[in-house]
Amino acid sequence: MLKKLGVIFLVTSISVLLSSCHIKQKDVETIKRTTENLRVYQPNDFIVYNVTALTNSATPSRGTLRIEWDTTADLLDPIDNTTQYRVLKETTTLTYEEDSIETGATIIRYISQDTDGNITLYAIDDGLLRYWLHDPDDTGNLSANISTPVIFNSPVTITSNPPVHFTAMEGCVSGSCKSEIYTFGDNVEIVGDTTEVTTNLGKFSDPFQINFSGESTANGASTVSVVGDIRTACGTSMDNISYTGTMFVVPEIGIVQMTNLCQNPTDSQVQYIITIDNTNIPLPAPTP
Repeated sequence: MLKKLGVIFLVTSISVLLSSCHIKQKDVETIKRTTENLRVYQPNDFIVYNVTALTNSATPSRGTLRIEWDTTADLLDPIDNTTQYRVLKETTTLTYEEDSIETGATIIRYISQDTDGNITLYAIDDGLLRYWLHDPDDTGNLSANISTPVIFNSPVTITSNPPVHFTAMEGCVSGSCKSEIYTFGDNVEIVGDTTEVTTNLGKFSDPFQINFSGESTANGASTVSVVGDIRTACGTSMDNISYTGTMFVVPEIGIVQMTNLCQNPTDSQVQYIITIDNTNIPLPAPTP
């Protein structure tokens, strides 16, 4: 019963918060997308979001999410010791106000994009160590080839995308890895583009609505505690985490709003409401 009451509280709070944000926005510019291709991010690009985290606590936690992209050295494949990956360093930082009960997180990922905007993931970093990926079908094979999954498909179309699955490994050097730390799975469906989203930057009239769900499953033998995806920020790689939610994407920018329910194994859950607040990425021109 307590869990059900918590869910009711979360849903009610989300409705109130989103409604209040909408009421405060008056006479904002309407922005309509001009492409289905995701932006190819450039060094020094950044996006800043306002974050509200809701739990069974009566007081929401508020904070900021910042994503920034920077140049970095090519990555050397640790299995074949030959292949070089030209990548961009993507750093996602979640911070909260001092009186918030939630803890922040920093996620460093190494990605590349093709000319259409497809995002490929190569490795994850916690600021000290690097974790490489391989296919979950190769579980137990610590000399398996490095996996480089496409984690965001572009052009964006209203359809179901192939699921994303990979296992993250630690200690990858000289042709082998030390151990597997967690397996990640993500399922995505693009369901429409008719919902308006109002933000401090304007009203986006036709962002793509993307429903998602997934899980991060720990390898019980691992003691590594890293957050591999911002949607699993209610726990770490040592936890079995599930998540579900909706994001709204304007391809010229990226995500402009996201709601995400993250559940960790202690039966606690956090509902995140994330809305764009600032960016140096050029916006599509407002509709006259």
